[in-house]
Amino acid sequence: MEMTASHVFKNYIKPYSEGSCMHYSILQPQMQYFQHEYGLISFIKKYGCYFVLSDPLFKLPEKESRIILIRDFLRKYNRVSFVQASKEFAELLHFEFGYFSTQIGNERLINIQEWEISGKRKQVIRTSYNQAAKKNIKIIENPHENDFEAISSKWLNTRRVSKKELNFLVRIHPYFEKGTRTFCAYDSEGDLIAYIIFDPIFENGSCVGYIPDISRSSPSFKQGIYYAIIVEAIKKFKMEGLQYLNLGLSPLILSDDSKSYECGKLRYVLKLVRRYGKNWYNYNGINYTKSRFIDESAKPNEGVTSPVFLCHKKSLPLFQVTAIFRASNVI
Repeated sequence: MEMTASHVFKNYIKPYSEGSCMHYSILQPQMQYFQHEYGLISFIKKYGCYFVLSDPLFKLPEKESRIILIRDFLRKYNRVSFVQASKEFAELLHFEFGYFSTQIGNERLINIQEWEISGKRKQVIRTSYNQAAKKNIKIIENPHENDFEAISSKWLNTRRVSKKELNFLVRIHPYFEKGTRTFCAYDSEGDLIAYIIFDPIFENGSCVGYIPDISRSSPSFKQGIYYAIIVEAIKKFKMEGLQYLNLGLSPLILSDDSKSYECGKLRYVLKLVRRYGKNWYNYNGINYTKSRFIDESAKPNEGVTSPVFLCHKKSLPLFQVTAIFRASNVI
C-alpha cells in the first residue's frame, strides 16, 4: 500500500500517537517511511545519513515489540540518528542500542484546563492581549481563510534567514492540513494581519490538544499579536475540554541537569552554536516568547518543561548535526 500522508495520518498517527507534538510533522512530503508489523518509523536521507524525526509510532505498548521495530530498522539502515526524541525513547535507544542521547532543547506543555493569564510572568502576554483589544483587532478561528501569502512573505523578510523557510524540524504550509485549526487576527478594517495554524496532537486515539506550528504576522503590528492569538486559542480549546497546548521546540535551550547518557562534548558545541549562531536563528527570542506562558515555580499545575533529544552513535556527531541544520534550511 502506498504510504500517502492521508494513510499515515489515518492508520498510524490517530490510533497510535502517544501525545507527541511532532507526529503531524512526519507527514511532510520529503519523509520516507519504514512500515513494520509493530509500527512505523519516519525518516529522511541527507548526505548519506538517515535522520528519524520524532519517536516511532508503536502499535503495541510492550517493550519487546518496540525493541524489535527499532532493531529491524537499524538492520536495514546505517548511519542513523534520531531527531527530537522524547526522554523515554532516548533512554530506550541508549540502554538497548548503545546510543548517546543528548539534549538539543526543550518543549513547553501547557495544561489548558489549569492555565490562567494571571501572574507576574505573564505580564507581557496581558499587555499584548489588551493592546490588541484597544486597537479593535478581532481574533477568530477561520478555517476558510487562505489569504496567507502576503503576510507570510512580509514576515519572512523580517527574519534573520529571510531567503529560506525552515522545514523538517518545523513543517511548512501547506502540505496536509486535515485536522488543523486556523486562528486569524484582523485589523479594524477587516484585513488579515496575523495567523497561527495549530496541528493536532493525538493520544489513545483521540485529539487531546494542539501545537501552534505555523505562525506569521504583519511587521506593522509590534505588540506581540502571537500572544493574543494563543490566548484566544487556549480559551476555545479549554471550552472544548482539550488537555494540552504544546508550544513546540525551543532549540538549543539546555537544562543544567545533564544525564549520564548525554555527550558532554556535543552539549558544549551546541551551547557555542547558541551563543555565536544568532544570525542563523533567534534561539533566545523564541525561548523568551514561550517561557512567558508557564511559571512552574508559582503555578506547577499549569504546565511542564520537558527535554528533547538527539540520539546519535558517534560521541561527537558534528557531521550529522551540520546535516540536520542543512536539512532544516538553517544553514
